Amino acid sequence: MIRTEAVKTTTISGMGFKQKLQSGGAGITIITPEDRATFTINKRDGSCVPYGQVDTCVFTEDVINEVLELTMGLPYRRLGKITKIHVNAPCEETPVEQEAEDEKCDIDVIASAEYAAFIEKYSDKKGKFSHQLMNKELIQFASRSGVVSKKLAEKESVDFIVRYIVRSKAADLARSKGMDEDMLCAFIETIDSICTRSAFKELNAYLRGRLSRRKKEVEPGTESIITQK
Repeated sequence: MIRTEAVKTTTISGMGFKQKLQSGGAGITIITPEDRATFTINKRDGSCVPYGQVDTCVFTEDVINEVLELTMGLPYRRLGKITKIHVNAPCEETPVEQEAEDEKCDIDVIASAEYAAFIEKYSDKKGKFSHQLMNKELIQFASRSGVVSKKLAEKESVDFIVRYIVRSKAADLARSKGMDEDMLCAFIETIDSICTRSAFKELNAYLRGRLSRRKKEVEPGTESIITQK
């Protein structure tokens, strides 16, 4: 399955991990020796919604928040299922080959050279993916790119420009020919879900700022032409 490494919880005797859901999006699963529960993660606000029946007396908000915090930034890997745990057992992880049920869980993204390069480049010393480091480099790339400046002048959408930047940077890091559109969208969605909310928030804000400034620079000239007429 596609998930993060398991982390031990202190609020209850158990462990949890973030995973890619077959229905789409991301969720967290929390396992105790007696029970387990899965929650879907709302991409807009990061809140968790029970996926099926959940014992809320065991899997409280404090437990959910702890797992969210501990798994924040952990990259997805292809790892085996955890069907049962024992008290005080260590969190041992073993990478596994592709499983049939993983076919809908962005397997190609996880196995791609671009994903591996991004995770290696933008992970901190603790092995957690740093969206701050990623955004810093992507903004630097955007600020120096003549192509990005041209796309801004042509009033391309921010989403379109972000896809161009991510595709270009990922291809450069992986030394590849670049991802096609379907793979690129899945790649961005996967990176996004590692951080629970938008991983590209800073880059989006930077591009919107440049678009706004460009609009203000054009408007005075337009007004002058209208006045002359």
